[in-house]
Amino acid sequence: MVDQIRADQAKLSRNQRYRIGDILSTIGLKKATYHDERKRIKNHKDKYAEIKIKKITEDGKYRGRLTYGYRRVQDGLVKFGVHIADAIVRRLMDELGVQVSLYNRHKNSKYSSYKGTVGNIAENLLE
Repeated sequence: MVDQIRADQAKLSRNQRYRIGDILSTIGLKKATYHDERKRIKNHKDKYAEIKIKKITEDGKYRGRLTYGYRRVQDGLVKFGVHIADAIVRRLMDELGVQVSLYNRHKNSKYSSYKGTVGNIAENLLE
């Protein structure tokens, strides 16, 4: 938000622009926090970028559908020499959209015991 304000004021002369300290004090953000976050955003590196989850799940396709769950994917990662927690594997698979589609009955269909109207309905004689 602060960067957007500063970008909007780039066309103005230096005397007409808001100082960064004034903007931060209005928002209620400390200068150190602002500069730390800008540095973090600038130097952002995804630590899970080189993990080959997509490749492992593509190798496990059967009839065009994904069959590898997080346990098989995690075993595949161990073969590649990558050791990460199962919760992280599940989260990354969810972000990549590579959930099992063949054996997951809960996502494919739901059980319903409803059979419709069964038997005869008696007339309402008492009304």
